[in-house]
Amino acid sequence: MDPKILIALQFWEGDKSRAMALARYLADLEPAHSERADFLFAARFDCVPDPATVSYVARKFNVFSIISRRRTVGWPAGCNDLWFSVMEWVQAMTAAGKIPKYKAVFTCEADGGPTQKNWTEWMSLEWERVNQERPVIMAGALLPPITGCTDRWHINGNALMSGNANFLYWIGRKVGCCSANIGWDFGLAPDFERLGWADVPGMRSIYNQPGFSWERFEEFVRTPLFWVHGCKDDSLIRHGRRMFQV
Repeated sequence: MDPKILIALQFWEGDKSRAMALARYLADLEPAHSERADFLFAARFDCVPDPATVSYVARKFNVFSIISRRRTVGWPAGCNDLWFSVMEWVQAMTAAGKIPKYKAVFTCEADGGPTQKNWTEWMSLEWERVNQERPVIMAGALLPPITGCTDRWHINGNALMSGNANFLYWIGRKVGCCSANIGWDFGLAPDFERLGWADVPGMRSIYNQPGFSWERFEEFVRTPLFWVHGCKDDSLIRHGRRMFQV
C-alpha cells in the first residue's frame, strides 16, 4: 500500500472556476513537490479541467484527470454519479497497476478548504490514527441525526475513503450507484458503518455556510481543525492566502 493519499477534487461547469481556484491554492500551500498526496481533477461530463490549472498544480502534485461518462445532473443524482465515477476510476486504475495503491482517497468539492498550511500531513496522520484500532473504510466529519428530518448518523462526503482493493471493488464494481433521491454518503451510511468508519475531529462540515469572517478563520487555525466543508464563497481561500502568505 502506497503511503500517499489521492486528493480527488470533483466539480461541474457551475463550480468549475471555484474548483480551479481551490486547486491552485492547494498547490501553493505545498512547499515542494508533495510526497504525501497526488491529485485527481474529476470533472462532470459537462466540462473539462482547465489545462493551465492542471499544469500549475502539476508543479506540486502528481496529477491525473478524468471526465465522468455518466450523464446525470442536479443534486443529489448528479453529485452521486460523479463520486461513483471517481471510485470506479480509482478501482480500475489501481487494479491495472496504472496508479499507486493509495492508502486513502480524499473525495472533496469546491466548497471546502484547508485551515492548516500543512493540512495534507494532518490528514495523512489522522488516517493512520483512526486505523490503529481496526481498519476503517471511511473517515471524516460524522454528522448526527437531524430532529424531524433524519434518524441516521452519516459521514459527510468530503471524506477519506479506503484504498483497500476489496473495498474499491465493492464500491466501484458491485455497488456502483445509489438512490437518486438521497446523497450517497447518507444512503450508504449503514454499509459504511458496518464495514468500519471513524469520526475525524479535524474535519468539519458546516452546512451551506455563506462565508467565514477573518476572525472565524483565525479561530479555526487555532484549533486542531484542518479541513472545513460547506463554504459557499471564496473566504476560506482568501483568508488562507493571507494567513499562510501564499
